[in-house]
Amino acid sequence: MRVKPIRLIGTAALLAILITGCRGESSVQEQQPTGQRPLFDPPVVITTAKALRDFGALSGSDTTENNPITRWAKDRLGIIQKNKWIVTEQNEALTTRIKLALSEGEELPDVLFLTNHDIPELLESLVDSGKIMDIEQAFETYAPPRVKEAYEKNPEVWRTVMVHGKAWGLPQISDGVVGDPILWVRQDWLDKLNLKPPATIEELEQVLDAFTYGDPDGNGKADTRGLALAGKNTLNGWMGDASFLFGAYGDQPYQWNRTKDGTLSYGSVQPQVKPALIKLNDWYEKGYIDPDFGTHDEDKAASLVTSGVAGIISGPGWMGGWPLVETAAANPGAVMKPIPYPSGPEGKIGRVGSKMSYGSYFFRAGFTRMDAVFAYWDAVYGAFIEDPESDFRYGFGEGYDYIMKDGKPVFDFPGSNHSISSYLLFGPGSTPPHVIQGESLESRVYRGHVETPYEQRLAATSSKLYLEGRIVGAKQTEHSQRDQFVGPHTRTMALKWPLLKKLEKETYLKIVYGKAKADALDEFAEQWFALGGADITREVNEWDRQSP
Repeated sequence: MRVKPIRLIGTAALLAILITGCRGESSVQEQQPTGQRPLFDPPVVITTAKALRDFGALSGSDTTENNPITRWAKDRLGIIQKNKWIVTEQNEALTTRIKLALSEGEELPDVLFLTNHDIPELLESLVDSGKIMDIEQAFETYAPPRVKEAYEKNPEVWRTVMVHGKAWGLPQISDGVVGDPILWVRQDWLDKLNLKPPATIEELEQVLDAFTYGDPDGNGKADTRGLALAGKNTLNGWMGDASFLFGAYGDQPYQWNRTKDGTLSYGSVQPQVKPALIKLNDWYEKGYIDPDFGTHDEDKAASLVTSGVAGIISGPGWMGGWPLVETAAANPGAVMKPIPYPSGPEGKIGRVGSKMSYGSYFFRAGFTRMDAVFAYWDAVYGAFIEDPESDFRYGFGEGYDYIMKDGKPVFDFPGSNHSISSYLLFGPGSTPPHVIQGESLESRVYRGHVETPYEQRLAATSSKLYLEGRIVGAKQTEHSQRDQFVGPHTRTMALKWPLLKKLEKETYLKIVYGKAKADALDEFAEQWFALGGADITREVNEWDRQSP
């Protein structure tokens, strides 16, 4: 292989995925970055699997294998991207396709991206099949210094891909706060009722009562609710969660928490969650929560706020960009405000924490071009750490997520579409924690510091409400309670988990709906341990002791 020196490249930031994007004629970036990076000659072909939903809108003659991203990879790195598999969607369809390949002895694509939804079920099977490679030696040999730094500062992320004491994938590193929830409150309702943002659960309850019975929308009808809650799947979902209440009284349910003696215990069967369930039942009985909350998923819960029915919802800081930005459009004069979580009776604050990783890349056994993988990864990583010399400091493709006008980038233009980012072969996903020091990008832009391309792009594509939500979300990082079990399904979990989750859901909803006393939690805990929970707890702690 001959290697030609070319100049350093970077990529787009996480926010490019979260904001709407563009159409138009595409072109590879014309910037001339500095630094050196190899151009592989002959080109390296890397195959992957893509879900149909991952394919964003393309312009002109661009195709899934010939677009600004693929042309950049070929022209700048000498890497050719090929889609070996195309499935209908990322989770179930890809899982089925992988299982089929394993059962029939079919060769896998060179790289597979699995979400944290799929990894627990599939990872051990992939390892045992011998069809994926452990990447420890490749990482040590080929990962550039700044990429190694990201993992050195976030070492726990390796636990998400560990089996038999080895790392079998390259995990994306969560930024640590992107999914952490806060409270979103109708500030105009607070003003109308002469109320202050609640700082305690007691104050929150007063606000819920006023929002439900004080006619905050002024229409003379009893048609509002205090809190939008999603109960269809879990009470701690990704929007409309109740983690603020569980955190105010104790540990989080639905996840594994670290106990005082250092072991892991499943939160849903701990007595600490009982006061929160009792409080939710009280709020339900008082009418603060929609009577059909148990059938509401996250989107439905959010729609209660955007439509003007509910005045408070718990959810991530990014909700200010979507969907809460729609609230004012549907309700003239509506003003949403993000606030920190209130404290409980003993001053405790807690919330469900973002995952360590939301997905990882796995590589086919026998794949020999990890040098090309890390060259690509490093190039993509650049823009996530605001590399001023990144090829993608303006965006992924001119005419898609930016245009050049009078020699300057324009980000907010008719037809802009950030979906071109979905064609990246792989990348870090977000800015890893502890890597960028000092003030956050969101905070800088919020206070009006808009100088770098990254600041300019965020300022042009993000609402003030989005920025404020992200800033408020970052303030309570110390109160985030992450799930401490991130390994593959244990032997008993693979057999018994669906039954135990069904019992969990039924018990929690019955208590909140008042169809069962709070003591039903104790009965559930006994059943849970007897029906496999005891074995699962033992297996989870065995995994915990063996994982680095």
